[in-house]
Amino acid sequence: MVHPWRLVVARLPPATPLRDAVDTLGAEGFGAVVRSAESVTVVREVHARDQGLVWRALEIAGPFAFSETGVLAALAEPLAAAGVSIFAVNSYETDFVLVPEVDLERAREAIARAGHQLG
Repeated sequence: MVHPWRLVVARLPPATPLRDAVDTLGAEGFGAVVRSAESVTVVREVHARDQGLVWRALEIAGPFAFSETGVLAALAEPLAAAGVSIFAVNSYETDFVLVPEVDLERAREAIARAGHQLG
């Protein structure tokens, strides 16, 4: 499934309080926050003031058992072969592959050629 969300991936300093990062998400739509030693990464819907790359979310229908292998690779491989960058985000139930909005049609075609269907 291709979601209508238009997303941005933002990098915040590693000392950013998680509460502040979560507050940028908004009440609806898609959002994710990940903290590492290097940064706090926020994936959220685009705001009017945002500039730069806009991403679109492709949902890999789940849920999948944690022991199941190759789920992400099944989409990542044909997208890589087509020259489409990805940013993967996972929830407990679902995997999402984000692709640049400018490459969305190329991504759809690559996935279809690989024998997969998008809703």
